[in-house]
Order: sequence, then structure tokens, then C-alpha cells
Amino acid sequence: MNNSDIPLSPYQEKLTAYVDGLLPPAERAAFEREHPEAAAEKAAISALGAALRSHSEPATLRHGEFFNRRILREITPAQPVSTAEIPAWKLWRLVFAGACCALASVGIYKAAVAPDTLQTKYFAEVLSVKAGDTKLTAQVVHADGIAVVWIDGFEKLPGDYILK
Repeated sequence: MNNSDIPLSPYQEKLTAYVDGLLPPAERAAFEREHPEAAAEKAAISALGAALRSHSEPATLRHGEFFNRRILREITPAQPVSTAEIPAWKLWRLVFAGACCALASVGIYKAAVAPDTLQTKYFAEVLSVKAGDTKLTAQVVHADGIAVVWIDGFEKLPGDYILK
């Protein structure tokens, strides 16, 4: 858990603003009247900060050249790219990829989607015929590539018969 995870009390917020010099003059005077020890704390904190700045060595930056290159790359203005610098092989690669996609689409259509010309849309083969009634006879008639099951022995329907 961090100290930054704990919310500051109103006193701590005002003390922090007072030490940082962010309180308006009227609030600063009121805070100093309410808390006379605040001026001494501010002076101690300022003295400690000055001592730390004067007696401590600055941290050495490891891999400084890496950071310098990154910073220079970020602040350098972008150079416009001319069309003469773009390699032509990128265009050929794009044309080749488009042609391959078109060929693949045609192949998939021919293999899976297009109707087969060797067979008709509906195809059935009659293996055996049996009428199931002794009064009826059934036979298979092949004519012009079509197989028809012919059943003889049915009674004729009257002309006024209405199919339900």
C-alpha cells in the first residue's frame, strides 16, 4: 500500500499547500494564526530541501545515448516522403496478391458453388419396384434418360372427383 492511496486530511492538504506556497494570502494568514508551528515546519522543510540539493550528487543516467536518440527522434520534424523513394516492388506485390485472390475466388466458386454440368439438379436411381398389392403391376420405363415408375391396375377416377 502506498501513502498516495490514503486520502489526506483537510489539515494535511492545507499544510501541503502552505509549504508549497499555494495558499492565497488571506488563507495563509488564517492558517498561520490557527497553527503557529506551521511556520517553523515550513522553515525546517525548506532547510532540509536546500541541504539535500547542495550535498547530494545528481543521479547518473545510464544508457544516456539511447535516451538522447529517442528524444531527438521525437522532436525532429517529420520529413515528407517523396513518391520516388517508395519501392516499385510494393506495387507489384499488391497486384500479385490481388490476382491470387481473384483466382482463389474463381476456383472456390467452380469447385463448390457452381452447379455440376455432368449431373442434373435432381438425380435418383430406381433399384427395385414392388407395387405391394397383388392386383397392381409395377415396372420401370426408361425413356430419354428419364426413369418412370409405371403402375397398372388402378381404377379410373370419375370425372366429377375433386381432389382433397
